[in-house]
Amino acid sequence: MKSLLTKSLLTTVACCVLLPVSAATPAPDDLLAGIRADIDALRLSSPAGNNALEKIDAFRGQSPFDFRVVPLTYQWGEAYVALADKALAAREYDKAQQYLDKVWLVASLTPGLEAAQDKLDQVYQGAPAVAARMEEEKAPDQAELKRQRQLAEAAEQEKARAEAEYRRKQEEAKRQAAAEKQQAEQERLRRQEEERRRRAEAEKAQQAAAAKRLADAEKTAAKPAVKVAAVKPVTTKVVAVSPAANTGPDPDVAARWEEASEDSAPLATYPVSSELLSNRDRDIVESLQPVCQAILDNDASVVVHTQDKADYRWLTVRLTLCLRRLDKTFRLRHSYAEITDDAPFVSLHPSRQVSLIRKVGD
Repeated sequence: MKSLLTKSLLTTVACCVLLPVSAATPAPDDLLAGIRADIDALRLSSPAGNNALEKIDAFRGQSPFDFRVVPLTYQWGEAYVALADKALAAREYDKAQQYLDKVWLVASLTPGLEAAQDKLDQVYQGAPAVAARMEEEKAPDQAELKRQRQLAEAAEQEKARAEAEYRRKQEEAKRQAAAEKQQAEQERLRRQEEERRRRAEAEKAQQAAAAKRLADAEKTAAKPAVKVAAVKPVTTKVVAVSPAANTGPDPDVAARWEEASEDSAPLATYPVSSELLSNRDRDIVESLQPVCQAILDNDASVVVHTQDKADYRWLTVRLTLCLRRLDKTFRLRHSYAEITDDAPFVSLHPSRQVSLIRKVGD
């Protein structure tokens, strides 16, 4: 009879273990699923190209530090131990030893392996040559066991290093995100403070201008009336003046203004907030920024569409102030169009070099 762990069997098993891995090796998760299916179907080391042992070797080659394959390796060994027990019961001792030899080489710590080997050893009791060869094979088995333990320790160290590196990167990412958030908040506060100062300065300037106008009005009202009385009456000139001169604008000019209208197709239209316009809210200038930029980009003239001329005049002033922020040399060319129920808006038209009333006159 053959010995328990013959060198020929180990050589045969080694050939089985070190099968080449196909270039088209599946992903690790697919390999794990395939190993389970092969063990359930008892495709432990055959047929070639579709067995659990080849997939175990392929998984170890791809992911040497992934320990999910270890429990499956021991399940594979337990399946072979069960086959060895059946072969031993059927007195197929050589086949039983072949099964155990594969387990000793791949997963020597498989539960039940040593017990099965002890049963098989009892069959060969009384054969000194067999016992001697077993003693010779003990050293390689111990060396393989030591190697596997060293690999496990190295894998644990690599796993700990990888986890520490991952935690370090996570903490660094959190610190960076916190710093960026703090910087963004500081920038927001800075812009908010600048806007507050700008509005305070603008309000202060408006108050100063209003105070100056009030002072000028009071100074004019305080002038002595005797200066007016000292002026000689010019009755002859008054009589010579035509009454039509004091009745308002020239009818011809008024007619021209009525006829003057922008007849070019609009380049674009921009809505205007009815609430900001009706409340005379100066913050409307901020919402007019896109309109002003488009006017400058196209050197366009504009038509202001409002429900009355008071809104038109106020909105035109806001457009002028908005444009001055972008380009103080630009001259706004504007006209008025009355609307009824629609929301106010501004339409952009091709550039014109003369006023609309002059175009009508020509």
